[in-house]
Amino acid sequence: MKILALDQSLNTSGWAIFDNNSLIKFGHFKIHSAESIENRLGTLWEKIYKLYKDYQFEYIYFEDIQYQNNKDTYKKLAYVQATILLWCFFNETKYLILSPSHWRKIITDNFNIKFGRSRTEQKNKSCDFVKNKFNIDITEDEADAIAIGIAGNIEMKQTPVNF
Repeated sequence: MKILALDQSLNTSGWAIFDNNSLIKFGHFKIHSAESIENRLGTLWEKIYKLYKDYQFEYIYFEDIQYQNNKDTYKKLAYVQATILLWCFFNETKYLILSPSHWRKIITDNFNIKFGRSRTEQKNKSCDFVKNKFNIDITEDEADAIAIGIAGNIEMKQTPVNF
């Protein structure tokens, strides 16, 4: 079973492809912030479609949004999440949404990683985790996507979701 794991945003999104729980490819894509919101969301849709054409994934695991004291950012992230949900609907692709605290808890419980409280600490721990597990150097967004994929695979084994 192939899975696309996403650490999505309107600027830089990390992605990782897993096949039967094995990491097979990862990367990131950027969306130009000078574009209108509808163009940026359209670009996100196209990037996901390109990944689908390249890897034929059956599931998308992605991070839930959380409010961080900026309603405009929260609203834009909600648009991003809605774009992914609609992409899944129109392409008959199953999905799993993991809150940041939940996927980090899964990684902590299974790999004894302590993420810390600040965003910087959490991003650094994701990079360290992936570096130690796969011996690869990656961006923060790629590290989070890989960790989301690993956590999603563990979650699906422990509590299968009936899609």
